[in-house]
This record gives sequence, structure tokens and C-alpha cells, in this order.
Amino acid sequence: MVSLSDFEPWWRFGFALLIGALIGLEREFHQQRAEAQDFAGIRTFSLIALLGSVSAFLAEDFGIALGAVALAGLILLTTASYAGTLLRKQTESGITTEVAALLTFLFGVLVMGEHPLIAAALAVVLSLLLALKGRLHGFIRNMSSEDIHLTLQFALVAAVVLPLLPNRAIDPLGLFNPFQVWLMVVIVSGIGFSGYVLMKLLGPSRGVGLMGILGGLASSTATTISFSSASREYPDMAHHYARAVILASTVMLPRVLLLILVIHPPVAGKVLIPFAAMLLAGLVAAFAPQKSVQREEPAVHPEFKIANPLKLSTAIKFGILFAVVLVAVEYAQEFTGPTGVYLTGFLTGLTDVDAITLSVTRLAGRGQLLPDVAGATVLIAVLANTLTKGLISYFSGSPGLRGPVLRAVFLMILAGAVSGGLVFFLS
Repeated sequence: MVSLSDFEPWWRFGFALLIGALIGLEREFHQQRAEAQDFAGIRTFSLIALLGSVSAFLAEDFGIALGAVALAGLILLTTASYAGTLLRKQTESGITTEVAALLTFLFGVLVMGEHPLIAAALAVVLSLLLALKGRLHGFIRNMSSEDIHLTLQFALVAAVVLPLLPNRAIDPLGLFNPFQVWLMVVIVSGIGFSGYVLMKLLGPSRGVGLMGILGGLASSTATTISFSSASREYPDMAHHYARAVILASTVMLPRVLLLILVIHPPVAGKVLIPFAAMLLAGLVAAFAPQKSVQREEPAVHPEFKIANPLKLSTAIKFGILFAVVLVAVEYAQEFTGPTGVYLTGFLTGLTDVDAITLSVTRLAGRGQLLPDVAGATVLIAVLANTLTKGLISYFSGSPGLRGPVLRAVFLMILAGAVSGGLVFFLS
């Protein structure tokens, strides 16, 4: 049987050339669009990666000094090129291409080691960073000082505090593990932040519907409140805002499913069918024809905002809620059985579905709760949360928003309850 080892070291050299070509392709494309001449394109970057792999290959016979000389020579060449660029333009110039060239050399070296796929992955990441220059700069320009402060604050807590927390239970019941509790906070906030970042990257001009989807990824409840309130101020936009609210509620379903898959996948099988039924009902309601609907979807109004989900106070509140729900579910299971767990899921789901989802899924993963009970509890919490969004829309939204949203909420709850009842009754 033929394997890569039969083609040593030639396949590694070819791999290095491909990595260099990938990075060089992006750089040369950038030069053509900017109508600027840089010192390296697809051929040069391919040769730089090959230089790194050859240096690593020869190091086995001639030592590391040869590779150091090659790297030093490359640094001198890139420095001379940068200096020449400054002299020609008489203005300051970035060093992105020069740094990319040095990284490409190191990727070539890495290809000759035990983990060549790491070099390929890093090359793809580097190429994406280079290609997304405009979007990244636009994203930074759209960030407020509060966004930057809160993001750095949470990054400090997640990267510094999380590893310092004890990874063991510190309570008599063996439930409260500080590391695991905060890890759940990081996971939930990370998913919400991804939606927040996408909203910033794409901008509000992409349309109300897309903002509803991304807002639902960040916080479906906050999105419902925002659009419901906006519908009173802009009644002509009510049908667009209604669709955004429905889509936000629909996005909650794959979001919750993702949390379950991260913590304990077997529970996902218990809710997959009812979640699919609710998702289908929500999409049908969102895109069903309506009377007097404008053909062109207008841009979202600048008043629509979703708060940064990485706010430290929000994260701490969720961590406390998660710990409290975890203990409440355990006591409910011990003293009242599944009925108490279901009631806890309903009451908690009225305000927050993530905490109860993580709690029962984690207990199921530890064997302290049956997967059927965990799945049913999650479904009850989702149904309760969907009901909450209907109530928010009814009391906060305009008449034009209430009708579509309430119909969607009714269909989603009906689909989830009927399909869930069949699933758990037949299981």
C-alpha cells in the first residue's frame, strides 16, 4: 500500500510550495487591486516557503546554523525591500508583506517536522487575515471604546482567571465546580459574541432579516425587545421587524442544540425532532406571504442595537444563575423526581434558556439525570422562552408586529409540543 512515507521528502517540499503559493496568491491579488508593486508575489512566497523547508531538511546534516543563516538573509532582504519602499514613496508604509514572508519561511520549516498540517492551518489563517484587511479595519472603526474595553476585560477573565479556578467540586453535593461553571459562561458568551461580531462586520445595511438572525445568535430575547420597541416608533416597518423577531426566535433552536452538542451529545438526539419541527414552523411563519408587504426590504434603523454579550457583569450574573439552576435541578430531581425538574425548566426558561440547558445537559453527562428527562426539560424551557417572546411582542410591539409574531409563536409551540410529546411518549 502506497503511503506518504514512500515519497519522503519530496511531498514535504511540494507541500511547502503549495503553502507559499497560497499566501503569495493573496499578496499578488492585493497588489493588483491596489495597483501597487510589492517585493513578493506568488512565486517569491513559494520560494520562501521552499527555502524554509530545505533549510530544515539540511539541518539534519549541517546543523541549525545553516537555517539561521538562511533566515538572517531573508530578514536582510525584507529589510532592504522595506527601506527601498520608504525611499520611493517618502511616506510611512506597513510591514504586513514582510512579516508574512518571515512567517512563510517558518511554515516551510514546520512542514519538515512532525506536524505539517499545523503549517497548512496557520497558512490558511494568515491568508484569511491578509484577505480580510478591509473588513477587519471596518470592524475596528465601527467598534466603540466600550466594545474594546469590555472585550479586553472579558478576554482577561477568560484567559487568565479561568485557568486559575479550581477544577473540582467545592460543595457537599459535588455540583459546584468553579472551573466548569465559568467554562459554561465562556462558551455561552463566545457564541453570543460571534453573532455580535458578525453584526459589526456586515453592518446594518444588510437588512432587518439578517440582523434578526445575528441578533438571535447574540441574544434572541434582547433582539425581540429591541425590534418590538422599534415597531412602535416605526409602524410602517412592523412587518419587517416581525420577521426579524421570528427569525431571532428560530435561531435560538440551533444555538441551544450547539450547546448540547458541546456538553453531552446524546441529549441532542432527544430534542432533534421537536427542534426541527419548531424550526420549520418558524421559517414558514417568517416567510409566509403577508398583506401590504413592501417588495424591497429597507435597511435596519440605526436605533437598533444589541449590547455587547461579553459584558463582565452579564457574564457573572449568568454564572450565578447557572450555579443556582444546577443546584435547583439536583434538588428537584432528588425530592420531587422528573416533575420537579420539568417545573424548574419551565420557570427558568421563561427568562433564560441557556442556564437550564447547560445544567440538565451537564447532569445527564455525569449520569445524575436521565437523557430523556434532560431532553424533555430543555424542550420545556425552549417552549417557555418562545412564549416569553410572544408576550414581549404583544405588550411592547405595535399592532402590525403582534399578529405575525403571535401566529409564529403559536405555530412553533404547537409544533414543538406535539412532536416532543410523540418523541418522548414513544421513547
